[in-house]
Amino acid sequence: MIKIKWLGLLSFLGGLVLVGFQGIASIMKEGETFYNHTLVSVFGESSFEWIETFPIAALRSSLDTLVYAPLYIVLICLGVLLLVIHGLFAKS
Repeated sequence: MIKIKWLGLLSFLGGLVLVGFQGIASIMKEGETFYNHTLVSVFGESSFEWIETFPIAALRSSLDTLVYAPLYIVLICLGVLLLVIHGLFAKS
């Protein structure tokens, strides 16, 4: 269970650091807007072609939303989810 806590903390802090560095980069470049990295922009579209093979449309739509969401949001939500799981199931 301790691994889940550390993975949650690292994911949460990684998301915060990512949004911080992206914010600083957008401030330093004149005329540049905030660029959102997504899982698709990091790994490429060919890595997620398997999503189209799911027979359930709602599941396909949910996975498409997940892979096209900004990476910092995915990391922060994953971190919070793992910390909540650790809080619920950790032995006191």
